[in-house]
Amino acid sequence: MNTTIKLLTVLIVGLVMGAGAMYVLAPSGGGTNTFTITTAGSTTLYPLSQEWATQFHADFPLMTVNPSTGGSGLGQSQVADELIDIGATSSYPSETYRTDNPNVKIIPVSADALGIVANPAVNGSNFKMDCDMAVGIFQGNITTWEEFETTFNVIIAATGDIDVYVRSDASGTTATFGSWLKKAGDNPNPYQNYTWGLGSGESISWPAGFSAVDGNPGVAAGVLGDSNAIGYVGLAFMEGLTAIDLFNPTTQEYVTPSLENALKALPAELTDPGANLMNSPNAGAFPIARLLYYLVNEDNLAWYVIVYLNWVLAQGQQYISDVGYVPILGTSAATYAISVVGNLTAS
Repeated sequence: MNTTIKLLTVLIVGLVMGAGAMYVLAPSGGGTNTFTITTAGSTTLYPLSQEWATQFHADFPLMTVNPSTGGSGLGQSQVADELIDIGATSSYPSETYRTDNPNVKIIPVSADALGIVANPAVNGSNFKMDCDMAVGIFQGNITTWEEFETTFNVIIAATGDIDVYVRSDASGTTATFGSWLKKAGDNPNPYQNYTWGLGSGESISWPAGFSAVDGNPGVAAGVLGDSNAIGYVGLAFMEGLTAIDLFNPTTQEYVTPSLENALKALPAELTDPGANLMNSPNAGAFPIARLLYYLVNEDNLAWYVIVYLNWVLAQGQQYISDVGYVPILGTSAATYAISVVGNLTAS
């Protein structure tokens, strides 16, 4: 670890715990305490949480982070019920949740893009869609690739049924995707317009015949193994698939999903962690950008969890792009997150 960063972390631990922190950082032999941090929730965040767990333990061998999945809905409910230390969620908790759980603090830890992916056999690497096209497929209005061609006056290599892969679990990715699909009216397609009617909850009642699978990995694997397939996943799960360029109606441009283009969606100043980043007016911004969050409950908050959160927002940011996500260090999202963590007190 960089010496400056290591000293910063020592200072952070000292501020959180006082003189006792030195015992954690520099154990003197037998009888040393160990500390375990439990996390659960978003499958989108899970690979990043795993990487952070490994790197954090390497920096602080007496502290262990045990990440698990289950979907954003599970992470939100378990942290509220004080069953885990940190809930991971890829969607901003609902107003009802925030009202019912005022002691749960919401901390942006990374940014991400959610995109539509197709099997490379569908149309090679050249594939562009707008929101009406996506609604037509994911609402079941269009069921074959030939129908997609004629409806939108495009050329697609694939023929036959469109095999649609979606999430079966309570998913922040699904909630984000549904929220974007509701925006189809922002810039109607010149050939056919659709209105999204399936909602934007973490669980959606998908049309009959769709393949509903568990987690981002399940969707990615399904699409990869099916030559007529299409689905939606987080940015880190697109490898080996055709990542479809999506139309941003605000900037009137098709944008490729990427780390750089997701980061362009962030505003210069962030006062609301649930701020809408979709269809950002910033040039080159990918239209389905979002923040990813850790949740902690102030009624069940150990000092070493605060240490870990400080580490995540400091040296932990250097590992984010390696896993396929977007670091927020130096952005308005980081400024907001640091202010939240700085006001946390161990219970």
